[in-house]
Amino acid sequence: MADELLDLVDSDDNIIGNVWKSKAHGDPNLIHREVAIAVFNDNGEILLQQRSLNKVTGPGMWDISAVGHPLAKENPKFAVYRELKEELGIDVKPIYFDKLFSTHNKTGENQESRFTWVYYAITNGYPKIKLQASEVNDAKWIKFSEIEIFSRTHDFRLDRELIKQTYRIARNLKII
Repeated sequence: MADELLDLVDSDDNIIGNVWKSKAHGDPNLIHREVAIAVFNDNGEILLQQRSLNKVTGPGMWDISAVGHPLAKENPKFAVYRELKEELGIDVKPIYFDKLFSTHNKTGENQESRFTWVYYAITNGYPKIKLQASEVNDAKWIKFSEIEIFSRTHDFRLDRELIKQTYRIARNLKII
């Protein structure tokens, strides 16, 4: 996979330069941005995706609808729209929800610091999905009330902060 030039940000999420994704993912002092979107439908379901088995980080892991990085000078709202369109072929209007800061320093995993801009969208029914094979292995609509059952039989970790945010979104939307 090709490297991407990202915005380098300070601890207040102000842009202070650029950094290559490969470098940012190896140095927690190089803070960068990530975007994520949880797509719900009017049937109380959430669209989950299984990451490609060829991904360096989390191959085959199930995640929320789409996660990616804004490119240098790219608006996060456009980036989350682009990521969802590229990965799943879905065209929605992202709604901003929150921003999270996280640092990952676990041995054997990427060592990085990032701000994740969290969005959501609500669709009518089931929009047509077109998987980007290099990024996504599979996608499924899951009743949000059954997400814990899904996590027991799939590689979908409920303890991640992004998933906790998804629960907050679902509560605010009165899905749970």
